Amino acid sequence: VLTGYLIAEQPGDSKDRLDPLSDLIPAVIRRLPAFEKADPEQVPMVTGVLMAAAMGMDTVVWRDRFGQIPPEEALAHSFVLWLLADLFDSLIEKPGAIDQLMREAFKSMATEGH
Repeated sequence: VLTGYLIAEQPGDSKDRLDPLSDLIPAVIRRLPAFEKADPEQVPMVTGVLMAAAMGMDTVVWRDRFGQIPPEEALAHSFVLWLLADLFDSLIEKPGAIDQLMREAFKSMATEGH
């Protein structure tokens, strides 16, 4: 969902839109080595998941076709999520924005169930 939002055309100037192939995915993948525990062997799979997200596919369904997720890959996906959240916050120049958005979404879902 976050990947889709980051690459969606925003109102206003379309030149500010992130292109998934030349901007978003390379930016995230280039920053993965900053995490010491990021296993370089997991980069192809996390890149594939990012590509699936950029294409509007259900990333869980896409990834599940390849079998069980090993712990090293799961850790790499968590780093990617962190980097996407950081990118989102940076783009709107509001640290903690994605955290607040997620809190509001979960709070809304909790109140809908009652």
